[in-house]
Amino acid sequence: MDKVDFKKVNFDFEALDACPVCQGKIFVPNGKISWLDIDFWYVVCPQCGLKFMNPRPTMESYRDFYKNLFWQQKIRNIGFRQPGQAWHAGRYKWDNEEEWDPEFGRQNLIEKTRTLRAETITTVLREHIDLNKEAAILEVGSGYPVTMQSLKENFGCEVYAIEPSKDVRETVEKNAVPVKFIGNYAEDLKDISSQDLRFDTIVFSHVLENTTDPVSVITYAQKCLKPNGIIYIQTPNLLINDQMNPYHPFIFSANSLSVVAERAGLKYKQISKHIDRMLTVVLLNKK
Repeated sequence: MDKVDFKKVNFDFEALDACPVCQGKIFVPNGKISWLDIDFWYVVCPQCGLKFMNPRPTMESYRDFYKNLFWQQKIRNIGFRQPGQAWHAGRYKWDNEEEWDPEFGRQNLIEKTRTLRAETITTVLREHIDLNKEAAILEVGSGYPVTMQSLKENFGCEVYAIEPSKDVRETVEKNAVPVKFIGNYAEDLKDISSQDLRFDTIVFSHVLENTTDPVSVITYAQKCLKPNGIIYIQTPNLLINDQMNPYHPFIFSANSLSVVAERAGLKYKQISKHIDRMLTVVLLNKK
């Protein structure tokens, strides 16, 4: 992989005049971060408890970033890091202060995902659906699709992914990973919802905070579910893990995420505890 000049990253910004979740008009300034000589400002909506970037990069800016640069940064360990934003935060054995070799970094991230996410997601799914050859599972923003590969190998599930990264797709093709890509971005759920394909579960693991319109994304995801299907979401918990990050237009509280579920016609069920760093929920299809 060629060396990437990250200083050439450019974002076009747009200002929001209403809360993207509840349409509230009052914003409370709530901090900023700086990255690549750019300031990213955040506000909080006192009506629903959503913290969001305002102004924020446009959807087109984020799409270009996630397609061409996000994982290229991650596998070199030179992405954005801001210490001190999570209460009782610890270090993982995968963390490293040195820049990584791309191949080592790629394998490191695959192992990290396998260890920290695959088992957690599988445990929750088994409590809500039957994991077998009849189950169709879609992961939105799969990254290197370790979780979907695990579900295929262990339960025979039909597994699908939405992922923009060219590096991820090339790695999956090179290693013949049995995951079918059906889209590039979360917003592609709109087109998928008009097709016949329906899912028992749609997974958003550390992804919903990276979208630009979470209500629309979850609304279209609901249209892609089978009648008794579920949506799994894990995202930083604002109260414990105020993860201001140029990759994150949104930081959800439990209340703001429950409003997203309500607007999408889904029943909200929280799995995580009040003081967990990550907010883990299942959204149940009412139809």
